[in-house]
Amino acid sequence: MSITNKLTVKRAEIIIAVFLALCSAALMYKSAQNRITWNTEDNMGAGFLPFYLSLGMLICTVLTIIKFILKKSPQSKDDSPFIDAEAFKYVFVTAGSLIVLVFAIGFLGIYFSLVFFLAFYLRYFSDKSKLFISIFSIITPVLTFLFFEWLLKIPLPQGVSEPLFYPVYDFMY
Repeated sequence: MSITNKLTVKRAEIIIAVFLALCSAALMYKSAQNRITWNTEDNMGAGFLPFYLSLGMLICTVLTIIKFILKKSPQSKDDSPFIDAEAFKYVFVTAGSLIVLVFAIGFLGIYFSLVFFLAFYLRYFSDKSKLFISIFSIITPVLTFLFFEWLLKIPLPQGVSEPLFYPVYDFMY
């Protein structure tokens, strides 16, 4: 396969910068449909933070595009492949496991899905012990539950596991 058939670092930089610039502009447009001002009487509008964060992202992507055009970034001078086979494997496993996580949340709920996701991901990508992975994979969803459900009173999706939480809710309320 010739270098022209591969996605190079040079092309990847400009493609991602243009894509992020378009996303920034779209987010700014949607945010501007809400109030983007901040005054002492009404406080900050609902679109204030999204608008100005998107503006910051747009400025950064425009600067990236300018550096690319002026050949000031190392990536604009590089014709090496964007991603090698080993790195692609990690990207594929990460993307695949996140897709499975999203679908599992709809069925199992976020807490049990998170246990399985963390256990798989840490086992695949880290050299930690099975004991550490087990403890971390259980403690993280428990802390997530306590933070969102108990402290903030924000229910997260529980799927088919919802009846298992009824005794906890009886205790909490």
